[in-house]
Amino acid sequence: MHMDTLTARPKVLKQANLSLIRKVLKAKGTATRAEIAYETKISSTTVRSLLSEMMQNGEIESIGYDESSGGRKAERYGFRPHRYYGAAFCITGDQIYGLLINVCGEIVEKTRLEAANGDFESAVTAWLDEQVKKRELKSIGIGVPGAVEGGGYWRTNETDGKLYKINIGDNLEKRYKIPVVLENDLNATAFGFGRCYAKEFLCENPNNVNMAFLYFEKGCVSAGFISGGRVVRGNNNFAGELGLLPMEHGKTLDACMAEPMEAVRYVNLVVQVISFICGILNPQYVVLGGPSLRKNCIGPVGDGLSAFLPKHLLPEILYSPDVWQDYFDGMASLTAGKMFDEVQFIKEQPCL
Repeated sequence: MHMDTLTARPKVLKQANLSLIRKVLKAKGTATRAEIAYETKISSTTVRSLLSEMMQNGEIESIGYDESSGGRKAERYGFRPHRYYGAAFCITGDQIYGLLINVCGEIVEKTRLEAANGDFESAVTAWLDEQVKKRELKSIGIGVPGAVEGGGYWRTNETDGKLYKINIGDNLEKRYKIPVVLENDLNATAFGFGRCYAKEFLCENPNNVNMAFLYFEKGCVSAGFISGGRVVRGNNNFAGELGLLPMEHGKTLDACMAEPMEAVRYVNLVVQVISFICGILNPQYVVLGGPSLRKNCIGPVGDGLSAFLPKHLLPEILYSPDVWQDYFDGMASLTAGKMFDEVQFIKEQPCL
């Protein structure tokens, strides 16, 4: 029988253990030594030693003691909120915002950045260089207007129409030596809306969200899909290109949406597109948003779907009034989730 073995080089074993403890504290908010030892499988003695060191360097603080169940009260620990930070960037079109976030994923500071001649990477690095002088950053997140592949993303050249890759993630990881997460802007927006919705309605579990987010802008429609709380990206990371759907008279959806049209035709097109999505993904929610969305048509779209789809396929139609805020929340959450990924255990197969 062959078994996987967990290995870590002796020089980084301590850092690997610290990384595991940090992840538990971040996920749980607060934890006792016993809870940390159970979650990480690290010995209680090692956990106690590392927690003591983290207390001394100001990384964590004592939250208090649990109620006694007959024995000694267990001390509870949590992060000091201003010890570690992450930096997130939201890019769409010619706009870019920099977000400073704390370990809980809360936005501490938001700044609109200027990117000369569309040079987003220079704007990002200039802002990051200033931040690392003042505080310790543990992760970087970047929302980008294109299909993400590895440490870069693909964009269409407006001059020749060809795709080209921008390796901004790889470049930042080499420069700052901390984890970097890239996400498509609409995927991050859908993710952010789902997280905010779950916070507002506590009965919702963000890890079980099944949702389609339709974004209407300048005569085009695109989408972000969440299934089981996870983003659906597709084989080549291009999932959500609804504008390519063939519609009436052999035209694409984008071509139809670019034409002047009466409300009835508009509603019929949107109902048709959502019906396609429901037949394939069966989402619980379909969210509509974007600057070109006709808000007065949301009600008729819902009525049209109710008349067309069977009950078991019918989604709840929701409206996103602030797409930028959804984008910010999504990237803040994704960036916070990338903290403490710097050292991990490695699974190795034994040699035959």
